Amino acid sequence: MNLLLVKPLALFVAVAALGLTRAETIDDIARYHVAAIGGRAGIAAVDSLKATGVVRAGGRELSFEMLAQRPNRVRIETRSDGKSLVQGWDGAAPPWRFEPEKSPLAQPMPEAEARAFAGDAEFDDPLIGGRARGYTLDYAGELDWQDRPVWRVLVTRLGEPAFSLLVDRETYFIVARVSARPRPTGAPVPIEERYSDFRPVGGVILPFRIETLIDGQPTQETVLDKMEPQPHLPLAKFARASAPAGE
Repeated sequence: MNLLLVKPLALFVAVAALGLTRAETIDDIARYHVAAIGGRAGIAAVDSLKATGVVRAGGRELSFEMLAQRPNRVRIETRSDGKSLVQGWDGAAPPWRFEPEKSPLAQPMPEAEARAFAGDAEFDDPLIGGRARGYTLDYAGELDWQDRPVWRVLVTRLGEPAFSLLVDRETYFIVARVSARPRPTGAPVPIEERYSDFRPVGGVILPFRIETLIDGQPTQETVLDKMEPQPHLPLAKFARASAPAGE
């Protein structure tokens, strides 16, 4: 994607958006987001990814490798202090986890963990053909966020918690995902994922840094050191493991 195209697109939409209805504004935000990060053809050409990096949280640093494939297959292996955890989902069978130090076989994830893992496994963001994938997108206004103007898009899908996406009005990149989870007392805890360090990967612009804040406090940072398109990955890469890693 030629980054020089981004600002002209933004200027065009800033003018075109005047006088649009809210429904039309949402469609335009989604359309120009797709154009800004690589275009429909470019996005479709990247069918799978391999990413490596580190997660920093609670004073610890874990290295990880992730394989992901459209529409919602994912496998993540994290390593720290000589131990490893492998988590995966093939998009159909229950999500699973494999801890070699505890068991020679993979086990199904607990229900809450499985639901969250599957919810985060979507390969494409909701602005990319979201309605065809069951998402409802609603315009939720404009605001200043981190000293930049953004659009807020409310995202809902049957059976899943609602969340908001913040879309930068200059670049049309998604710069944050805002959600909430209930406290034991019932009051919601705000969770914000901030995306930055955008770089081209196979012609598609993707974030290489994700910072997570819970109730306004930084709790986790994910930094990718490498992300590359992969040839079509076999389904076996995501199927539930039946033997120790490495066999």
